[in-house]
Amino acid sequence: MQLYIGDHIKRLRKEKGITQETLAERMHVSTAAVSKWERNEALPDISMVLPLASYFGVSTDELLGLDAVKAEERIQEIMSERNRLCALGKEREAFDLIVAAYGEFPNDWRIVEEYMWKLYYDPNCEEPYGHEVHKEELYRLCERVLDECTVDRVRYAALSILGGLYALDGRLDKAIETAKRFPTLLHTQEKELQGCYEKGSTEWWAYTRAGLAEFAEYLMVDIRNMALATEDPHESIRILKKAMALIELLFDDGDFCFWNYHLAELHIWLAHRYVRIHDLDAALENFEKGLRYAKAYDDLPQTAAHTSFLVRGNVFDASKINSGTEENDVARELGYLLQIGSYQELKDMPQMQAIIKKYEPFAGKKKDFS
Repeated sequence: MQLYIGDHIKRLRKEKGITQETLAERMHVSTAAVSKWERNEALPDISMVLPLASYFGVSTDELLGLDAVKAEERIQEIMSERNRLCALGKEREAFDLIVAAYGEFPNDWRIVEEYMWKLYYDPNCEEPYGHEVHKEELYRLCERVLDECTVDRVRYAALSILGGLYALDGRLDKAIETAKRFPTLLHTQEKELQGCYEKGSTEWWAYTRAGLAEFAEYLMVDIRNMALATEDPHESIRILKKAMALIELLFDDGDFCFWNYHLAELHIWLAHRYVRIHDLDAALENFEKGLRYAKAYDDLPQTAAHTSFLVRGNVFDASKINSGTEENDVARELGYLLQIGSYQELKDMPQMQAIIKKYEPFAGKKKDFS
C-alpha cells in the first residue's frame, strides 16, 4: 500500500492545482502530515481514505493504487498471451490482441512499442506492406515516443522504425542521421553488464557467454547474407560454409538448439547452389541435412541449456521465439524447397523422392507448449 498511495496523493494534488497546505486544510490535518504521505513515510489514517477520494473525485481503488495493480496484472496477461501466439506463428491473432491492448492502454510504453511493431509488420498487409499502409500513424507514434518516453528500449524501437520509414520515403540523409543515433556494437547491454562484475565471477561468465552468442548470430547472419548476395555459385558456396563453420565453432558439443533453424536454412541454400553448378550428389546430401536439422529444431523441448564451453548455461526457450508462421520448420523448409526452380532438376530422381517421402510425415503445425 505504501508503495502507491503517497505517489497517487501527490499526483492528484498536482492535477487539482493545489498546495500541500491547501490539502492539509481541507483534510483537517497538518501540512507536515501531507508531506509525509507524499514522501511515503506515513500512511493516511484509514478514516481519511474516503474523504481524500471524494475530495479528488476518484475511486478509493485509484487512490490506493489498486487500479494500477490491476492494470499491471492485465498488461502482464496481454504480454504473456502475445508471446504464446507469436511462438505458435499466429501473427494475425497477435496483431488483433495488441491493437485491442493499445486501445485499452494507449499510454503504457510497453504496449505502445508492441503496437508500433505490429503496425510495421502488419500480417494483414501484402504489397503494400504494413509500414507503407500505416506510415502516417507510425510517424506520429515515433515522434510521440521520442518527445515523451524516457524508456531507452522503446526509444530505440521508435528510432529503428523511423529509420525504416525515412528509407521508404527515399530520405536517405534522414535514415543515416537516425541510424547514427544508435550505439556501436561495443556498447551492447551484454557488454555493459559484463563490465559490472569481476572477471571470472558467475555473473561475468553468464553475460560474456550471452553476449558471445548474440554477437555470433549477427555475424553469422551477415556472412550468410553476403553469400546470398553473391552471384557466383562457387563463391556463394564457400561463404555459406564459413557461416556453418562459425556455428560449429560456437557449439562444438552439437548443442545447436535454435541454431538448428539456421543450419537447416544454410544447408538448403547450399543445396540450391550445388544444383546450379550441377553437383547433384552434393545437392541431395545438403537437402537431406537441411531437413534433418529442421526436424531437430521441431523436436526441441520448450527449454534446453547449452553445454558447449563458449555458450554453456545459455538457455533456449521456444516460448520466446517469434516464429512468424504456424507451420513447423520441416513444413516450412519443404514448402520452400518445392517452390524453388532448382528442385525441378531433382524431382524425378529416386534419391530426391526418398528424401521428400522421409520428411513429409513430420511436416505440421508448431508445438504448443502452453
